[in-house]
Amino acid sequence: MMKNISLNSLLVIIALVVSSFGCKLSAQEPPQFINAGFEQVASANSTLPANWGIMPVAGFTASLSSEEKHSGSYSLKMVANPTVANTYMNVVRSLAINPTQLKRIKISVYVKTENLNGSVALWCQIWDVNKKQIGFENSGMQGVTITGTSDWQKYSLNLMVNKDAKTLYFGAYTAGTGIAWFDYFTVEELGSSNEPPTAEVKKFNKDFITIVKANSIYADSIDWKSLDTDLQTLAKGLKTLEDAQVLNKYVLQALKKAGDNHSFIQNKVAVQNYASNTSTQAKPVAKILENGIGYISVPAFGSVNKELGEEFASTIQALIKKLDTANKIAGWIVDLRGNGGGNMYPMISGLGPLLDVGNLGYFVKGKTKHPWKNTKNGMGVSVKAPYTIANKNNKIAVLIGRGTGSSGEMTAISFIGQKNTKLFGEPSAGYTSANQSFSLADGSNLLLASSYVADRNLKKYMQRIYPDVEVKTTAGTDATMKAAEAWLLEK
Repeated sequence: MMKNISLNSLLVIIALVVSSFGCKLSAQEPPQFINAGFEQVASANSTLPANWGIMPVAGFTASLSSEEKHSGSYSLKMVANPTVANTYMNVVRSLAINPTQLKRIKISVYVKTENLNGSVALWCQIWDVNKKQIGFENSGMQGVTITGTSDWQKYSLNLMVNKDAKTLYFGAYTAGTGIAWFDYFTVEELGSSNEPPTAEVKKFNKDFITIVKANSIYADSIDWKSLDTDLQTLAKGLKTLEDAQVLNKYVLQALKKAGDNHSFIQNKVAVQNYASNTSTQAKPVAKILENGIGYISVPAFGSVNKELGEEFASTIQALIKKLDTANKIAGWIVDLRGNGGGNMYPMISGLGPLLDVGNLGYFVKGKTKHPWKNTKNGMGVSVKAPYTIANKNNKIAVLIGRGTGSSGEMTAISFIGQKNTKLFGEPSAGYTSANQSFSLADGSNLLLASSYVADRNLKKYMQRIYPDVEVKTTAGTDATMKAAEAWLLEK
């Protein structure tokens, strides 16, 4: 499944944070930290705020603004007009914490937007003493949508921390095109209650735990007795299903600590969009390169709608057919570097002309293996007029990288073990487990890592996929593409 802008890519941004600011969390007096309202300038000649990390991104600008602010003298203004698709700008900082028991925390910021054709989101990573990420939250995952044009409004992100949490890395990002302003971040501890949870809350969380225990490949690694004690503490005072999601997310946090970096909850709105036949999907791109190399870029596909899936697969096949019939193809490049996941079946079905017929991989849990069976008409999707390429002996170079995740990784795995095929690039994102979807009582879905994946030769992929030819990123040139082209043209 496709994930939010969030997880691995934010680690790069975090490296820019130069210092950590400690505080003692207090429910009575929300902790303040240095330059929470962007009032201090980084240096005399700078237009950026002190004590915040902002990585330069092509097509984005960030600066302090005195014209628009919620309070004080300045806000942080981001202008987005990206030159590369699926990029975004982040503002980030760290905060040292030392909770002695389980606590609920709220991070808030005021946001204003103008003509934002994209999104703004708050996010937070929770790290332990060993600098390992043990938790993550994103406002989009909590059902908050920030887009369009809107005046100043306070948005919040709720999370739980226990005694293992030592550092919060948090901030906000702007994606798409438009303008966003940010002002005055706060971090506060939410008060506790001694009132018991409602029966509805207790049942909702019990059902969630039952699903996890029965289906998660990490269930046996959880200390359920200790987790249950924490959940009883967290549940006090909760009354609604919306309130109860905090319990389910705490279970996911325990799964993450056990090694699960793929499971997540898809909120009700996202579930509806994922099934809709009106959702907007990125388009595949095809072109002929020098020396007769056919190039096809397959983006993420985030829908389970049957009609959209068939259309996506048929579009890819039509692009391959157009290149193949108009040119003498010397080899093929399949670019999956920007494919963050979604629904693997339309992707693989679209690439059917370049793939073998038969079992291309497996979902594996224990001794049970479920094959990915590819037919002439596709896999899980029916392509009505499937195309067969002219030369089945052409080499195929599959490009992967840190942006290749989840179903994008499954698509890459479907090529592994095929004759005349190699993977080029950098190691993938590492979401190589199969997420099974479970409907929850509030209309959301749990996407739960319920099996591992293996290639056609039954080699398991527990984390990242490592390419056959690893190519380091080089500024100013596409070294991966050049390496792939050179191999394709070898005699």
